[in-house]
Amino acid sequence: MTSLLTGFASLAAAGALAAAGALAPGAGHPAPRTAIVVDAPAARDGRALVDPRLRTIDADVRLPRSAGEARTDVRYFAAQGYDRVIVAGPRSTAAAAGAQVVRAQDLASALAAVRR
Repeated sequence: MTSLLTGFASLAAAGALAAAGALAPGAGHPAPRTAIVVDAPAARDGRALVDPRLRTIDADVRLPRSAGEARTDVRYFAAQGYDRVIVAGPRSTAAAAGAQVVRAQDLASALAAVRR
C-alpha cells in the first residue's frame, strides 16, 4: 500500500513539474540562435589571434581562414536553422551570396549586430 501511494505521489510531482515547465515564461519559444562568421584576419586584435570581444558575445563564432571554410561555415549555420547569421570580411561576405544573412562592414559592426 505504501509503495502504491509513493508511486502516485511521484507521478503527481512529475506532472506538476511538467505543467510548470510548459507554463513558464518563454516556454516553447527557444531563445533565438545567432552565429557570427568573421574572416580570421579581421577577428585579430594586435598579436592576439582572437579579439577578446568575440569571447563575450552570446553567439556561435567561426573565424574562417579561407573562402572554402567561410562557405562551409555559412552553409552549416543556415542548415542548422540559426535565426541570424552575421558575416564580416570579404571572404565571409562573398560566401554568404544568396543566403539570408546580416552583412557587416567590420568586426565592430558585426558585434553591434549581435547585440541588436
